[in-house]
Amino acid sequence: MLPEHYQTLLKIQEKIGKTVIDEVDLPESVEIVDEYWIIPEFIKIQIRKNVESLETQYYVIEPPIAKNELDLLNSLYEDLRRKLVVKELIKDTETMIMTLLETLDVLINEYGLRMDGGLMLKILYYLFRDFFGFGPLDPLLLDKNIEDISCDGYDIPIYVFHNRYGGMSTNVKFSEGELDSIVLLLGQKAGKHVSYANPIVDATLPDGSRIQLTYGKEVTTRGSTFTIRKFRSEPFTPIDLIATGTLNSTILAYYWLLIENKMSIMVIGETAAGKTTTLNALMMFIPPEAKVVSIEDTREIQLFHENWIPGVTRSGVEGQEIDMYDLLKASLRQRPDYIIVGEVRGKEALTLFQAMSTGHASYATFHAGDVNQLIYRLENEPLSVPRVMIQFLDSIIVQTTWTRRGIRKRRAKEIVEIVGIDPNTKDLLINPIFRWDPGSDSFIQVSDSNKLEKIAQYSGVDPSDVIDELRNRREFLEQLYRNGIKNYREVTKHIHTYYRDPELAIEMVREANHGP
Repeated sequence: MLPEHYQTLLKIQEKIGKTVIDEVDLPESVEIVDEYWIIPEFIKIQIRKNVESLETQYYVIEPPIAKNELDLLNSLYEDLRRKLVVKELIKDTETMIMTLLETLDVLINEYGLRMDGGLMLKILYYLFRDFFGFGPLDPLLLDKNIEDISCDGYDIPIYVFHNRYGGMSTNVKFSEGELDSIVLLLGQKAGKHVSYANPIVDATLPDGSRIQLTYGKEVTTRGSTFTIRKFRSEPFTPIDLIATGTLNSTILAYYWLLIENKMSIMVIGETAAGKTTTLNALMMFIPPEAKVVSIEDTREIQLFHENWIPGVTRSGVEGQEIDMYDLLKASLRQRPDYIIVGEVRGKEALTLFQAMSTGHASYATFHAGDVNQLIYRLENEPLSVPRVMIQFLDSIIVQTTWTRRGIRKRRAKEIVEIVGIDPNTKDLLINPIFRWDPGSDSFIQVSDSNKLEKIAQYSGVDPSDVIDELRNRREFLEQLYRNGIKNYREVTKHIHTYYRDPELAIEMVREANHGP
């Protein structure tokens, strides 16, 4: 949903009935691959391709503004800012918007101006964008197709990663003064102080997006920089993982059974492999009455779960820093059924594996390219987790990024189980269960699951009964997918219903039809 100030702008535009973006002339060497509106009549995006160099560009189109119009806009902006600061405007967004509109009306009368509807809409767009948003960054931040935004310095095009077209440059870039101001604004919006004395900052924007900022040329020689990893307001669900091909319904049903039976899982992979996205989706399989504690540096885990304590680290305040190790120690005294650690990096690793060994169901992401790297990093400094503890990790998802026809996709390339330690060699015993085949882009089951047999033993049922239940849950997830049910609240609600009454849940999904 668009921010409130842009919704107000669209209502005004509808009343005035004018358009402010005309057709844009294209150079002969450029063709349009795709185009779409971010804000109808105000922000259009074109994906352009240079037919000679074959380079793709993300092109932002905003209302064109002539030099005399820009001079007027700058004068209005400065006068508005002075008047609004004098009024000490600290109110709700709706009141702020109305106050700005009223003050603007007074200023226009003072200037003795008469504006046509088109110019008024342009002025309002840029004032709203700069007062309430992030200025020229707004189109990139509002585009739900953009995952990452990267600025490398002064007068260098901003780069984005588009979920359909991959990485590309944009037509947006900033001069030295503009970029320094943008970095200060991003820091201010995130509640952090950025300066020459404190030139490197990691923070979180109000919408949950993660940002990394550098200020000036001392630490980044091409000038101030920023990197934004955008936050998805609606988290991915298991059904989204089926739709994107990251996992299939059989693997998801397998993990549903493991999570219900409190088996510990790690999602590992390289940078930007989608580890947290997958972990968050799997956590929707947690039983509804279970107590959950999550621990993160920046808030990324999103659960539609009542009995949940989300913990976030805090940097030093009056000498007191609360890190992931402190939060994890505290969580063990909160008697959780499930512990989720956003990313294991330091001394909290040993405590997490101690929790696993004492029966706490534990889930985490970890930066490693394969199982051997995972074990090597866990056993060595600075983590130093004994091998005898690593065996309490039940299952590992090895996730990767895969590029096909220029589009980056995320896939779980391997699903393995740790089944114990060889008494003679002391090696960890690894049981690969599923493998991803890049040629067919499909998942192949390569062996039977030791963990499902373990669940059957604990439950006192025949292994065939567990396989039947796996099949039932797989079909249930596929029915959710076919019916287009993928909103995280709805998916969680159906999963919770399945826990309480499987037959009712299956019937409810059959009756629901949201379209493909």
